[in-house]
Amino acid sequence: MLRTVPFLTVALFLCASSVLLAQNKERQKFTIKGEIVGMQGNVLQAKASDGAQWLLKVEVKPEDMQLSGTAEKGWLAPGMFVSFTGKFDGRGNSQEPIAEVTVFTPREGTPLGVTEEASLGGVGNLFGGDGGEEGSKPRKKAADEISTYSVNGRVSGVSRDGKLNVVAGGTRLTIELADETEVKVVVSDPRLIRPGDKFEADGWYYQKGQGIVSGKFMVEAQPFTAPEDPKQARIRAREEAERGRRGGDAPKDEGRPAAEGEGGAKPEAG
Repeated sequence: MLRTVPFLTVALFLCASSVLLAQNKERQKFTIKGEIVGMQGNVLQAKASDGAQWLLKVEVKPEDMQLSGTAEKGWLAPGMFVSFTGKFDGRGNSQEPIAEVTVFTPREGTPLGVTEEASLGGVGNLFGGDGGEEGSKPRKKAADEISTYSVNGRVSGVSRDGKLNVVAGGTRLTIELADETEVKVVVSDPRLIRPGDKFEADGWYYQKGQGIVSGKFMVEAQPFTAPEDPKQARIRAREEAERGRRGGDAPKDEGRPAAEGEGGAKPEAG
């Protein structure tokens, strides 16, 4: 959950009232670059590159927003749409780990499916399946014939060993990621915005410091990290607790007493 500053609870009212109270003022356009400080709903608290503080209500179409960044491969999760290129045999078996994956937001006209890179036709099912388009059914692949395919699909599951199950049109794939897989993130999902992200936005305002983002909204996200494995989290908690007990049993003349908050206690969740 995003951490927000206290007064963001009234941000929606501030943005709405700024329009009502300034109807006799001329609307001013802006392009702001800066850093996101906090977010609640569709309202951002931001610090512009010139140091000015802004409350920005985001009212943009999905196609006008882009959040881009990178992620650890362990961040990938069911429900995400992914794009990648890989080598497969005629049975649909992956021939090598995937080195690069892009997480994306599907748009109108974005095909979900599998396309052979060497083909000149449209998107069809992998390995000679029914492509769903009249006259676009490709020839049947030999079982040992290896080809390179571009895949746009949705992650349906992640196995314990990190393999991804992907549904791409009418094709189901299981792929292995390379040890150093590069994961790129290019999405239109404001839920992924976090304090500390950089941004550039176009919009308008009546009262400086309170504005509406109505044009392009570009966010440069901080790297996304994989959630901590529950088993590893329990091990770490036990180790921290053990260190705390050992510190509490130390003789008083060996170092200073532990200050409040020390002794292995976890920080309060944000």
